[in-house]
Amino acid sequence: MVKKTKRFAALAMTFAFAASGLFAKPLTVKGVDGEVTIDIPDDVYNMVSGKVDEINNALLENEVKTSQITNAAKMVNEAYVNIKNYIPTDSPFTVAENGLNDFCDDLADVIPNSQTQQNVYAEAWIGKIFPGFHFGAGVNAGVSALDVSTLKDAALALGVDDVKDINDTLVFPTITVDARLGGIILPFDIGVTAMSIDTSKMDSVDKAIDPVAIDFFTLGADIRYAIFQGGFMRPKWSVGAGFYYTKGGVDVDDDTAKASLDFKSTTFMVNTQASIKLLCLVPFIGGRALFSKTSVDWKVNADWAKIIAKEGDTYYDGVADALKWGILPSSFSGSSSGFSVYPQVFGGIGLDLLFLNLTVSGSYDIASKIPSAAVSVRVAW
Repeated sequence: MVKKTKRFAALAMTFAFAASGLFAKPLTVKGVDGEVTIDIPDDVYNMVSGKVDEINNALLENEVKTSQITNAAKMVNEAYVNIKNYIPTDSPFTVAENGLNDFCDDLADVIPNSQTQQNVYAEAWIGKIFPGFHFGAGVNAGVSALDVSTLKDAALALGVDDVKDINDTLVFPTITVDARLGGIILPFDIGVTAMSIDTSKMDSVDKAIDPVAIDFFTLGADIRYAIFQGGFMRPKWSVGAGFYYTKGGVDVDDDTAKASLDFKSTTFMVNTQASIKLLCLVPFIGGRALFSKTSVDWKVNADWAKIIAKEGDTYYDGVADALKWGILPSSFSGSSSGFSVYPQVFGGIGLDLLFLNLTVSGSYDIASKIPSAAVSVRVAW
């Protein structure tokens, strides 16, 4: 009868695990009074199985007995059985890790697109310095569509409920200052663009977006050579090349998790553009090819005791102990890096009013299917 009862209990636990999406794997660790084999949820097994030495050191340093280890593991598994009381998944580590890695891939596609929204001039060529001085400088704001659905999945798995109502597609912005100078003798012009922002050093902005902090730096330059120099009511056509470097990071710090994401992108661009001036209007169209190397790295430190359990739960203390000893990982990380080619088509219209120049442009990345847009206001002559 006792054997049947034990078998029934084991079978019932198996069904409970299966119903919750939880499968456990054995892991042998060492307490102060000997070795013990415990069941680790499949969701975290790969993260902890390679860190047995670190876990054993933590257990020995904290003088943890095998009975305490067994109890903590039992509480972790119990938390997983009841996990959907708090978060919409029974595999929070897996969902968070996959979601952040997928978001890094999306971000790696968006950053090169955002770079080429900078320093867009309606005229395919602004003219030479001699005769006449041709120069422009001002502010440019660009946006590119960014899919954040995978980031939302990761945030929900980390217990961040505030993201539920956020749209799956947001915009990745850039705000830069730029300048362009006409060429000397030969029909070319040169443009430069740059911007640096650190919200942690901007008190009012820092408070407005707390607990998020953003650090962003971008620098770019390009040169265009006029195949057709054009003129009033005659089209201009140029070919050119440019280089852009962007580096930045986003940090989030709240009660349950601390997360950091760092990105770096280097892009070389070749382009062609045609424009025509019709009184004060300058419509234009063109194409680009971007050759970009982008890397994105992320790291999360999470208090899973607060995410998958609450202090009133019978298993809360066990989960907290498992975190302290490394049986549950408190931190995990990932990255995305690679070289890609992005073909783009772009176009728009400029408004030239004496010394004031307004340009509105849009582009579409054919490979990544990412739409982007920009608007600039400049003093030009």
